[in-house]
Amino acid sequence: MQIQKTKTLTWMALFLQFILLLTLGTFNVQLDYTSMSVMAIACTVIDVALLKILCELPVISIPNIFAYFSLMFHCGQLIKEGFNIAGTVPLPFEYYGDSDTIQKSFAFFVLSQTVYYAGVVMFHGQKGQKQKWKSFDAVDILTYAKVLIAVGIIPHLYIDILSLLGAMSGGYEGVYSLYFPQAIQSIAFFFDAGLFFLLFGLRRKATQRMWFLLIIVYKCVMMSTGARQEKVAFLLVWIYIYFFVLNKITLGKLFFLAAACVVGFMFISAIGTIRSSDTVSLGQTLMLIQSGTMTNILGGALGEFGSTFDTLEVAVKYTPSQIDYGYGRSYLAGACSVIPLLVNRIPFLSETVMFVSQLPRNITFALGGSFLGELYYNFSWFGVLGSAIVGSFMSRLHTGITIKSDSESGIIYQVWCSILATAMILFVRGYFTDMVQKLIWTYWMICLVRVYVLQKSNRKVST
Repeated sequence: MQIQKTKTLTWMALFLQFILLLTLGTFNVQLDYTSMSVMAIACTVIDVALLKILCELPVISIPNIFAYFSLMFHCGQLIKEGFNIAGTVPLPFEYYGDSDTIQKSFAFFVLSQTVYYAGVVMFHGQKGQKQKWKSFDAVDILTYAKVLIAVGIIPHLYIDILSLLGAMSGGYEGVYSLYFPQAIQSIAFFFDAGLFFLLFGLRRKATQRMWFLLIIVYKCVMMSTGARQEKVAFLLVWIYIYFFVLNKITLGKLFFLAAACVVGFMFISAIGTIRSSDTVSLGQTLMLIQSGTMTNILGGALGEFGSTFDTLEVAVKYTPSQIDYGYGRSYLAGACSVIPLLVNRIPFLSETVMFVSQLPRNITFALGGSFLGELYYNFSWFGVLGSAIVGSFMSRLHTGITIKSDSESGIIYQVWCSILATAMILFVRGYFTDMVQKLIWTYWMICLVRVYVLQKSNRKVST
């Protein structure tokens, strides 16, 4: 009864916030960049505080990490401009839309952010679905880690090494000129999934700490190629699991975490500074950090990450004036992408995989993805409601990750939710099809390992 009362109060507060934001949009209130920045930050802070006070959702949690990520990626450059923060801007958002487009795109973001938290409240407090994994009892978690890492390490290293070589020879553009088939990327994702099994499966704290730091160093080195978003999404969940799920956070660990974030911002800023240069290397990045070339660490990070707003602008500006609404076709394409090359054989689906591909190249130059842009492309302003589904799912993942369990089945469920959380956080600036094949193939691989482990266990019993 208390939980239901709490949810009702939270929904009422979020509904009032939604109505206020909707009213501002309806009356076409023109906001400057400073007002937009204050509103974006204030809405997120208020929503986080509401769920902390009324629903006891930690400030650092999987649903909130997703919201912080969305705020930084969609409004980073707006915040930079609004508060006049110094730093480089590789892809300025004003290039992709006029004033009216920027206003509408921002309105879509703040409305979606509020509806997202309504979805978080929808599932918060419910029990996780651990019972689905009861058949995994008495499973050696490290077996899953070994198999997934073994299968995924070759394609993962193949992508990383070619990206590193491409960055050294052709700079940022050299990396993004590379093409890796989706199937290769999906198998490479097994490696990251296996790392989560490894982190949960290691019992010795010293060994766990060693692997934790080793993987962080490796991912940071690979970020020097310019391909950062996948590494950042992985590291966010990786660090969260280590400090907030597997270990108790202490003052020393908190200090380490804060220092790591500062270094990370410096690293990202350095990458943003040299992305347009002829070469991109780890040595250059370290030299820029040492010399203090980055005038503002935060500004560089906001300028670098905040370009996701561009894709939302393009969706708002050109749908349906130049491209028709998708009406959910991009999500259907995602479901079909599980079977390799199937989508390419269906023309009305293939063009929706990346909806911006339907526009001239000069319009969509250097654009990444945006889950909000994809929602608008498919459903116009009704796409705001899709954020509630995302919020509900992220809340469900939070419950699954933080559930207390000493059983092997519970641990496997935690790992699976961690894998899903990584893909979802990356989804902030991606497309639906980017993650579906990876997740489904990873799930099938886990099931194959299960069959192997159960057969091995049965052989031992019979012996």
